[in-house]
Amino acid sequence: MTEEEITWREEVIDFLGDYWELKGRPDLFNDVVDHVLKVYPERIVGEFDEFYAQEHLVILGEAFAFLQTHCTSALSSEDLEFMANAEEQRRKNEQ
Repeated sequence: MTEEEITWREEVIDFLGDYWELKGRPDLFNDVVDHVLKVYPERIVGEFDEFYAQEHLVILGEAFAFLQTHCTSALSSEDLEFMANAEEQRRKNEQ
């Protein structure tokens, strides 16, 4: 990761952390951060740089807050990996 990518990731984490209310689900938080960085791999820059970025981050934050209220029982990538590993181990133990 470049220094710019690291800085952008830290800014996204700081920003989204202000909205995150599912304190017991850091795995889901990481999934959301990864998704945002996939969609916005670089700092948002426009003709009116500061205004443009602020506007999009506010919209992003609101959408993020809304989605949290609808996915409290969602499975994270970490959950799915754990379940797959547990199933694989169970099958090995049955043999």
